[in-house]
Amino acid sequence: MPAEYPIPADRADAFNKAIAAFHNWTVEETRDRLTEPGIVQRYAISEVCDLMEVFDDPMPDNVYQFLCWLAAKHSGEAPNDRTYASGAKCLRALRTKYLSSLEAGSHGAP
Repeated sequence: MPAEYPIPADRADAFNKAIAAFHNWTVEETRDRLTEPGIVQRYAISEVCDLMEVFDDPMPDNVYQFLCWLAAKHSGEAPNDRTYASGAKCLRALRTKYLSSLEAGSHGAP
């Protein structure tokens, strides 16, 4: 069944970049870790998640698999399904959990 709201290519690209930015944020040691990185200086990860929650298109396999890997690495729950909406909820939860750990000082930030 076709998606009710087909995802524009630029939104799919922004989501892919948000996932990559989250990964880079969690492994980079030189940045102020309490500052959420922006995607090409336009949107924060959380804002991209807001944009994606209405799209029920399926994520490409590589995007879904990378997001599942990130969820496992950060002790989070994988997306409920392969939709961008579910992926956005997963990424938001990972971001929130990671930011909370930084704020609590439980993550070895330099």
